[in-house]
Amino acid sequence: MPVMPGARSAFGIGRETTAGTQVAARFFPPFSKFDPTDKPDFLVDDGYRGSMASEFGGVMGPESCDIDFSGPGFMDALGSLLHNILGDYAVGAAVSGVYPHTFGLLNSGNGQPPTHTLIDSQQLTATVGARAYPGACLSELTLSGNTEGLFQIDGKATSYPSAAASAAMTNTPTSEQVIPAWRSTVSIAGSSAPNISEWSVTIARELAPMWTANGTQAPYVIGRGAIKVSGKLTFVAIDESPLTTGLLTNQQPALVITVNNGGSTGALRELALTMTKAAYTDAGQKRDTLLGWDVSFSAMANSTDAAASGGLSPIKAVLKNAVTDYSS
Repeated sequence: MPVMPGARSAFGIGRETTAGTQVAARFFPPFSKFDPTDKPDFLVDDGYRGSMASEFGGVMGPESCDIDFSGPGFMDALGSLLHNILGDYAVGAAVSGVYPHTFGLLNSGNGQPPTHTLIDSQQLTATVGARAYPGACLSELTLSGNTEGLFQIDGKATSYPSAAASAAMTNTPTSEQVIPAWRSTVSIAGSSAPNISEWSVTIARELAPMWTANGTQAPYVIGRGAIKVSGKLTFVAIDESPLTTGLLTNQQPALVITVNNGGSTGALRELALTMTKAAYTDAGQKRDTLLGWDVSFSAMANSTDAAASGGLSPIKAVLKNAVTDYSS
């Protein structure tokens, strides 16, 4: 029997005009994990029939799909993910061909970010060799760096039921390079923190798939609710400041995490995450070969991190790359 190796997989993402209506891929993130699970509710007939059994039939009920993905962080497709989970987006003038893209929490209108189609080109789907996951909405996006590894992304999304892609995906692998996490820099309360060995930031968003009596199994809408931003910093201990200054006095310092490729002018690729009120929630001491601290934090909403739509936001992200815009 024929089989298909996982190495033949390729993935795509495209911004939708109408939520739930699939579009072709614009970016091609090389995920190292992409695990989709279609989840129809199985509705069971458990009516008594005079027999010592409990289930007598079943039909398919409402359906959606859950997706887990992860891989190295590439600075082109990352903008689509940030736009999907945060919603507010603006692009500035290019400098030597590098565009600054600002993503923040959308606080105007209905507060709903755009949706995207995720495409899994696994060579299994008849005719087109790809399966599409339209209406995808991110419920979680984690950006992280362990200085012994790569800058990394991990995410979770919910989409409409999967379907065969409308056409075979034209795979155009990214020309961007992976970025080692040691190129990260961290600033706490306006001062450089060179003793951070690992960091992570998680943007989590409430999702509410809603089904209606409209004759279809797919959700009528996947509503986006409030977001929470949290993370973790691992310090090589040089003093007690993570405990005494950060945690016990509730300083809530400004935290800025930047990762870039070290390029200059037109070759620069960079992500800067700003959390102006990063409240430490615990500071556990580590006793390994060297003493250290594991600090967890929650980013509090504030006006400084708000984007063009105003209001309050716990985070602002500025992405610099050669992409002209993410609005289409």
